[in-house]
Amino acid sequence: MPISSETAQHLLGEMFHIGRALRSALFLTEAGQLPPGGLAVLTTLDASGPCRQVDLAADMRITQSALSRHITELVAAGYIVRRADPSDGRAALVQLTGEGVDLLNRARQAHTRHLQETLDDWSEDDAEQTYLAVRRLRNSLNARSRCASTSENPQVPKERTDV
Repeated sequence: MPISSETAQHLLGEMFHIGRALRSALFLTEAGQLPPGGLAVLTTLDASGPCRQVDLAADMRITQSALSRHITELVAAGYIVRRADPSDGRAALVQLTGEGVDLLNRARQAHTRHLQETLDDWSEDDAEQTYLAVRRLRNSLNARSRCASTSENPQVPKERTDV
């Protein structure tokens, strides 16, 4: 049975507020050194490995023009590099540099500490149950999004659900 309209509205409101709170928290740490969206690019590249920008944009579900701006800033900062795609000389692959990996690791550690401090009055079970519920929500949203986008554009790749 589907959830009620009121519950859906409450959940959407909370997700919006969580998104704002996360963005605020991210700027309090080393990730604040990154241009907006840069952390997402680094995180996605870390999970996928070297890839073409078109594939990265599809994986992140952003436009290629938006990704191009992020890539340009991250290359200039030394966090990623472009190199020729060995399977297609006309295309380029983007990948993390050592500096990008180091910054991503420092940001992850800072974010982890920040969340641990924020949730210091939560039990491990509370945190685990929240993690499972949020992961289930993300997977449901991705599945729904995939169905809608593949019916409109069969070339859209499937998003990973294991990260």
